[in-house]
Amino acid sequence: LFTAYSKASDEVDAVDGDSAVAALEEQRRTVLLEIEDKAFSYFRLRAGIVAAEQALRLYRDKHRSSMMLRASAAFQVISRGAYRGLATHPDKDAEILIGIGADGSSKLAQEMSKGTRFQLYLVLRVAGYHEFAQSRTPVPFIADDIMETFDDFRAEEAFRLFADMAKVGQVIYLTHHQHLCDIARRVCPNARIHELAAPLVSDRRAA
Repeated sequence: LFTAYSKASDEVDAVDGDSAVAALEEQRRTVLLEIEDKAFSYFRLRAGIVAAEQALRLYRDKHRSSMMLRASAAFQVISRGAYRGLATHPDKDAEILIGIGADGSSKLAQEMSKGTRFQLYLVLRVAGYHEFAQSRTPVPFIADDIMETFDDFRAEEAFRLFADMAKVGQVIYLTHHQHLCDIARRVCPNARIHELAAPLVSDRRAA
């Protein structure tokens, strides 16, 4: 459009005669109107994009803040006070999750012990499940022997988190550790424990 406008202006300057000049002047005005219309359309679209991006950012921040608060509180509980909670640290265009120790020190996930990392991942999943359940019908939460590195105290807190999750959905925990079943019975009296029969030797050989 700007090229067409420049061309029309050059043609106006180059011709003689009122009728020719009037025609080219009309052409130039038409091009100017097109430029103005396209510019307004661009700015309207751009404003819409900016507004949509801002709305998405606010939505994510709101839900991320809620999820982070829940995960942080759960991490403090499941770590039995070894950590005060969780926080994020900006890193270029992303954010890094860190654990805040009871003494105020901070640790990245990769600096934590294996058991603590498992606890961290669990509380994030628990917090995410609660967020999901607030807006839609939740699917069952299934975990398979993720407490192998937990001591009995942390296993108790994990089962309490599961009991809280069961208020908004369904939790299925698979384990072959009998002592975890005993802890679950004690901590979650409403839990249903299904003991699966071990396969016969002949069945295992056939498999």
